[in-house]
Amino acid sequence: MPSLLECLPDELVQHILQYISPEETLKNVSPLSKRIHRVAQEPLLWRYYCRSSFRYWSSDHQFEKKLRRPIYDVDWKSLFLLRLRRNARAAVLLDCIVESRVFRLRNMEQICQYGYDAKDFLLAQCRVDESAEDVLARRHYACTVLDSIHRGLAIEEWAKYQKHAARRLDDDAPSSERLNCGMKLERALGAFDMFMLHDNEGDLDEISELVDGIASQFRNAHPGINSSTTRQKAIALARWLHSTNMTGLNGPEFTYHYLRNCLIGRALRDDQHPSLPIISAAIYSAIASRLDLEAYCCVLTNHVHAIVLSPPGLSLDGHSLPGAKEQQKMFLDPFGSDDEVPLDHIQTFLSRLGAATSHDRLMRPTATDLIVMRTAQSIRASFTSFRTIERPLSQLIPMIELNRGDWARNLQPALYSMIWASVMMVPILPDNEDGRWDWQQDVRELLTYFYEYFPEDAWLVEKYVCPMYDTFSAPPGRRRNAWELPSKQARDQIRDIRRVDSSAKEPRRRTRLNGGLYVKYRVGQVFRHRRYDYYGLILGWTVDGINGSMGSDDGVGWSPSTYRQPYYRCMVGTDGSDHHVIAEENIEVVKFRGGTEVLPAEIRDLLPMIGKFFKRWDSDKGVFVSNLKELFPDD
Repeated sequence: MPSLLECLPDELVQHILQYISPEETLKNVSPLSKRIHRVAQEPLLWRYYCRSSFRYWSSDHQFEKKLRRPIYDVDWKSLFLLRLRRNARAAVLLDCIVESRVFRLRNMEQICQYGYDAKDFLLAQCRVDESAEDVLARRHYACTVLDSIHRGLAIEEWAKYQKHAARRLDDDAPSSERLNCGMKLERALGAFDMFMLHDNEGDLDEISELVDGIASQFRNAHPGINSSTTRQKAIALARWLHSTNMTGLNGPEFTYHYLRNCLIGRALRDDQHPSLPIISAAIYSAIASRLDLEAYCCVLTNHVHAIVLSPPGLSLDGHSLPGAKEQQKMFLDPFGSDDEVPLDHIQTFLSRLGAATSHDRLMRPTATDLIVMRTAQSIRASFTSFRTIERPLSQLIPMIELNRGDWARNLQPALYSMIWASVMMVPILPDNEDGRWDWQQDVRELLTYFYEYFPEDAWLVEKYVCPMYDTFSAPPGRRRNAWELPSKQARDQIRDIRRVDSSAKEPRRRTRLNGGLYVKYRVGQVFRHRRYDYYGLILGWTVDGINGSMGSDDGVGWSPSTYRQPYYRCMVGTDGSDHHVIAEENIEVVKFRGGTEVLPAEIRDLLPMIGKFFKRWDSDKGVFVSNLKELFPDD
């Protein structure tokens, strides 16, 4: 007797299959009969499965272009099966990452090679249910891999500048080609967001889509805007952005140096749209470019304006100019004003600041690479303010916080993004001695940060930094052998990281302690510092003085102690760092019972980072369950 599906037309069967999971179609539905099998092979069905099952795709697939091609030009089922295999492989690798520190970095790198093909799976793991046995560890390591993928996309965007700088532009090349430096402004600045994106929405493509959407909203609000002059259109946009609170800051005297104000993606997505002058000008310029305006940022000493140029041969008001290539310019201040800034006001402003160079030279569009560097300086200022201002931690957290409880994991990535920008926004000029020297200083800082905080980025250093290192550092006209390449030190550093990653460490057992010493506290306990009254977590211990390993991944040592007692490696709630070493006499363990909501706020804020060392919070015992059994098997 034929099944119900056998009695239905092919089109209806296909429609029904859209409500069945692809895996179910492959495993149980397709084998029902030859006819059902044939219907289940239809490219239209598998294109639907590809679109509905996966949101993110590696750029190698050119997925959006495939969607516009004729349906039978693409093997949609094979594409779906490829993604399915990659998800399965990523799942195996993530299990290994969570279970053991041996080959942890190698397994991370293998997932990173999938790029955005791994993002859907990783996002699901970042949000795994609280009931999972290893919920904290799984979330942390999934997010760590995803962060590295995000940084890879950000650096890939900045690497476009290197290709631009290596080109020889014709004299008649459009000014936009010179000023954009091979990058889109909102994507070049959005790269900073990628370093702190974690498991949130708002990547580079989404930032561009937001700008497109805002431009469409403006067009809808101004149906006759296309017939307006350049001046009219530019002023209308400035006024509309101010009326919708899309630019500027509320209470800048208190919030100016907040990290969130430096990030264009954050500004676009936030309900209040907070932004520094440079980000406000960038938002204005990016939207203006969608409205057929030639607009750029213009850095005027300590303030950033937007500058709009008229079409070649026409004035801002639509009149003909004497020269066919001549352009007029106008200034706007999207951060603080909704109207045009007269040129004489700009000149007076520069004179009061004591600008030594020609005003005409300053009153020009600023290239995108310099806007990126200026934004990097703003991020450093935010980081410095957080570190140097003496206030209670609760008052400082908003300066570095983007979402509730993420301040601790934004500290190092914020500075890391600034260092990467400094490295990538330098043109290849091997005959420029000063440029080579400055660049090498930036690379040394990058390698230090990478080695200490982001060893999972070895693949990025190999891909981008090492080739640049050899070009920048090599004396002009001299070829070097492989063993004396300037990048050898960086490659040796990476090799050392991978050697440590592949080797198991001797565990520290309480049953083998010598000298009558007794380790009182255990890995996973929450404590209060007796002297400074802050909370922290115990990550490891040693009885060999503070020069002992403490079970850290990098084997960092500390100066010897003259007073022999157990020392503990700890993560503390003051800065989220896991490199604090505290003597036993200064630790007072605090007992908490219940869910994570009973923990002190500064410990709850560390939860995204705690998964580096712990599987979950044990609400009955009041401790974090260790994921360091290889190093401390008795804890």
